[in-house]
Amino acid sequence: MIFHSDVEEVDRSRVQRAVADILTYGDSFHKKIARFIDKTELVLFVGPVSVVRGSGSVQLDDMEAARLRVLDGELGLREAASYVRLNIARETIDTGGQQGIEGTLVHEGKHAMDFALMLSSFSFGGERIFNPDAFQKEFSAHLTAAYYMWRRGGTFIDEGVSLGLLEKNGDLVRVSPDGIRDRLKRRYGLSPETPGSRLETASNPPISSPRKKWLGLL
Repeated sequence: MIFHSDVEEVDRSRVQRAVADILTYGDSFHKKIARFIDKTELVLFVGPVSVVRGSGSVQLDDMEAARLRVLDGELGLREAASYVRLNIARETIDTGGQQGIEGTLVHEGKHAMDFALMLSSFSFGGERIFNPDAFQKEFSAHLTAAYYMWRRGGTFIDEGVSLGLLEKNGDLVRVSPDGIRDRLKRRYGLSPETPGSRLETASNPPISSPRKKWLGLL
């Protein structure tokens, strides 16, 4: 990852510690997310919640550059990551502590991978375009975070239950897909019936695939 120039050294250390914890306690997919964050040139930014618009968020770091690079064709996943920015809210770090940073990195890291995969798949074109709608994208990220909270245990479980991602029945704790669907409906108005926009619209104008060439001509 490449830290935005505004990110202070103490915050960089806390983010790096959270990545290390995910690599220690996560399952194979959580570890894949952590390695994606740590080993690519994804940009990591810390700012106030009014700028980040939530505990965390993901955006294209330069919409125009990303769109033009996709049109050049054959953009690999690692290079695609360099056009993605993962944001963490100042308030998440200050009040959520390491637990908040870990949870945010898992959730938003899944989104960041989605962004990079979308850019890469569009650059190659063809029939295997990765372009989830908002419901699919959020359900997947919430489910990923829920399994991480379940694995971590302790206060992570309490937070997962409070968010509706986990449910408890006596000593039994399990991930709650129904709770996640309810949360997405209540907070974002997202459901299979109201799926929201597709990921290509993260850019304005939307990301599009290179036009196919015929005899070397456009």
